[in-house]
Amino acid sequence: MDRQIQPYLDLLRSYGRVLDLSSGRVLEDPTALVKAVQAYAELLPPGVTVLDLGAGGGWPGLPLALLRPDLTLHLVERRKKRAAFLDLARVRLGLANVRVYPRDVREMEGAYRYVVAQAVAPFPDLYRLVRPVAGYPLVLASVKGTGWPDEVRELGRRVPVEVFHVKPLAQGGTLVGVRVEEA
Repeated sequence: MDRQIQPYLDLLRSYGRVLDLSSGRVLEDPTALVKAVQAYAELLPPGVTVLDLGAGGGWPGLPLALLRPDLTLHLVERRKKRAAFLDLARVRLGLANVRVYPRDVREMEGAYRYVVAQAVAPFPDLYRLVRPVAGYPLVLASVKGTGWPDEVRELGRRVPVEVFHVKPLAQGGTLVGVRVEEA
């Protein structure tokens, strides 16, 4: 277990069941979560701003902020209780590199070139959600199941897309990074 992430896991255990932030399995054995966050950390270049869409219980944004203090993380969560947890965690973990936005992504401003999203939507729908705030080239990264190639093909029918990162994770799933060029 990465000691840098442990304080986040402790908060997730404290509030996770009450606020329905994560599955019980993740809370009992966070090994897969830790491995996936380490994979996200490897995928992102130094010093970038990252939009974590549907941040929910803070994964992957909060542990990424702990592992990679060079990143700026913008956590977007429209559910108020979960956004309140994210803000509490940000303060308790002392994460000056994190901003929490309790709103729908369509209410955001700016141009984000790096987007992470866990269990939010297939790539085509994810792109549709972030397109109003997308900067290009746009990187979308998410842990996906076996159907990820179909998601990429469907997205490729709408916009030029390139798969640039594929990392199978030991506990199942694959971290997939795609680069989208402006249509």
